[in-house]
Amino acid sequence: MPPRAVFHRFCHLGSVGALALVAGCSTPEKAPPTPPPPVVSTIKPLPPMGAVDGMSIPEVASDGQYLTPNRGVTANTALWHVRMALNVAALSCHGVNEPARIQYNQILHVHEAALREANAAVDRNYLAAYGTGGLKARELLNTVVYNFFALPPVTKSFCPVAIEVGAKILAMPSSQLLAYAPEALTALEKPFQEFYAAYADYLRRLAEWQSRFGGTVTVVVSPTPLPPPPMAPREVASGFAPNAAAMTPPSALLPNAPQAGAPVRVEVPTFPLTPMRETFIPAK
Repeated sequence: MPPRAVFHRFCHLGSVGALALVAGCSTPEKAPPTPPPPVVSTIKPLPPMGAVDGMSIPEVASDGQYLTPNRGVTANTALWHVRMALNVAALSCHGVNEPARIQYNQILHVHEAALREANAAVDRNYLAAYGTGGLKARELLNTVVYNFFALPPVTKSFCPVAIEVGAKILAMPSSQLLAYAPEALTALEKPFQEFYAAYADYLRRLAEWQSRFGGTVTVVVSPTPLPPPPMAPREVASGFAPNAAAMTPPSALLPNAPQAGAPVRVEVPTFPLTPMRETFIPAK
């Protein structure tokens, strides 16, 4: 065989051998690695919206809503509670929410007659329910309502709603105000209902965290619910004449209502605030 042919065959055999050697040394394809177990957060849950630890919240009623001092109110009382809520907004909402103060002053002027009539009707209801003790009973509920709408963690979400409701009230005639009051009150209360739901969820997550990671740390994960807030009395006719012998006992309509001549005691468990009254906010 010629030397050149021998060399060509040798190179061919060498190439085949090299390929066989490489194939024999190749590593089999590995299976994909098993993913790590999901990471479970061990950080203690925090209260929503900057609220405090151990805060008590109201109980849930049969309709799924949290019990508030706005439940079961008449249209006149709803309108007065709306006015109190907008008063709180005027005092609490600043910066980009400054319109709340301007709107409140305008509402007092534009709807002065309608608000005066609602106030007289609410006074009449308390007179029918409590007689001479009606003023104190009303002041008690007013304080509870003011403090309800002034709950600090909810201010940020409450202010835009108050401005929206205030704008609607200013845009409507006074003759429609009473009919709109229940809807307005529901809208103003919604941020607080949402806060209570968020806090209840926080308590649930806190209880789960405690059971898994708390160790020897003890936290209160089920604060005692707030007692049901007082309720406003029912509506009476405009021609009502009080009859002391037929008056409903205060306790039947307003839990823990003050008796005539007795001191008024208001409990605000989480955020004790100074009671506010009807306030006109001077324009700057």
